[in-house]
Amino acid sequence: MESISRNDHTIDYIVNSMTDDEYKKAKELYKFLINITKCTQGILNIERKKLIDIAAAYMECTPIEAHNILIKMKSYGWIKTLDKDYIIVNIKKDF
Repeated sequence: MESISRNDHTIDYIVNSMTDDEYKKAKELYKFLINITKCTQGILNIERKKLIDIAAAYMECTPIEAHNILIKMKSYGWIKTLDKDYIIVNIKKDF
C-alpha cells in the first residue's frame, strides 16, 4: 500500500483560501501596495489600524473583511510581515 502526502491540503490552507471576490480585491490592493513601496524595497511604516482603514476604503469593504484579506495575503506570501507598526510587501511576487 502506498501513502499519499497531503501537505498541501491542511486545514490552514483551506481556511485561508480566498473567494474569487476576495482574490480580486486582494490583487488590486497588492498592486497598490507595490506601487507605494517600490522605492523602499517593500517596506511601509504605517500603524495597523490605518493600514486596515486604507485597505477597507481601497477594496470597498468593511474593516473586518479588509483585515481578513490582509491575513490571507500574508498566508499566500504576498505580504512578508504584517506588524503593528509596519508592513513588508513581497514585491517580487508573480501572478
